[in-house]
Amino acid sequence: MSKKEIIHLYKKVIEDLKFSIEKGDYKKGDLLPSENDLCKSYDTTRVTIRQALSSLANMGYITRRHGKGSIVSEPKTGLGILSVSGVTAGIGGQKLITTILDKPIKKDWPSNFFYHLDENAIKAGCIFFSRLRYINNIPVLYEETHITNIDLPRFSSRSLENRSLFKVLKEHYNIEVKEGEQKIWAILADKTISSLLNIKTTHPVVHMKRCLQTNVKGLNIYSSLYCNTEDHFLQDSF
Repeated sequence: MSKKEIIHLYKKVIEDLKFSIEKGDYKKGDLLPSENDLCKSYDTTRVTIRQALSSLANMGYITRRHGKGSIVSEPKTGLGILSVSGVTAGIGGQKLITTILDKPIKKDWPSNFFYHLDENAIKAGCIFFSRLRYINNIPVLYEETHITNIDLPRFSSRSLENRSLFKVLKEHYNIEVKEGEQKIWAILADKTISSLLNIKTTHPVVHMKRCLQTNVKGLNIYSSLYCNTEDHFLQDSF
């Protein structure tokens, strides 16, 4: 079997088992078929099956216990926020509500800004706003955004309440994200973040800093994002 065929089979095992769990064929606490049984069913090696089961465990679908097997967990919901498509596109069918904490305002860049800026960007200044995103009525994402203030007339007057930033930029300014860079840490929530996300200060959160480049030269979108992954995991296909 070629490497390409092995990868295809590995993905098929994952998708088949995910589908069976989500459909309810396997419920929380149930045991999945043994590694030997799965090897026979898919006519593949134990290495491939173990890799697929490890991926399901990382996604939160199962817990693997030595001597007992793979036990179905209460699956968490994936958040596709790693994509340059933006948070709204990555939420999928879940109910997303966006509230604006700081309305868009033109200002100078912070003196301790988290990305390097060239002279042209510093001269242009930025537009700043902050948002709190609720998924199924639970606060999950807090985001502070800075956009280079280039060719964005009347942007400060536009409503971003329950709207996709990327759609607003595309529809009104013909601006699209082309590529980006992301830096991700696991941190403990401080008092401000714990209050916004309704968690304890000892609770770990995912902190992401991202720089997205657009089709307009010099116009970048910078975000500092905090995510509570207690009931979610981060995912994206690539």
